[in-house]
Amino acid sequence: MTQDEARALSGRLVRLRLKAAYGGEEVAGRVVGAMEAADGLVLVISPSDGSESRFTFNYQQVGEILDAV
Repeated sequence: MTQDEARALSGRLVRLRLKAAYGGEEVAGRVVGAMEAADGLVLVISPSDGSESRFTFNYQQVGEILDAV
């Protein structure tokens, strides 16, 4: 995933798979923001399970975009 691809996900419902080196788990939710960091773009994802928590991932940790609407 490139930084441009990551920025294009802003506001969308997504299902992502992290790279194996980062656990390989699947994450689903809405991309509610993106922040520039020293080591690259960071995505902020509000999970689709309705919980109040949010996930943050560096775009380089994403191995695959499984779905985006």
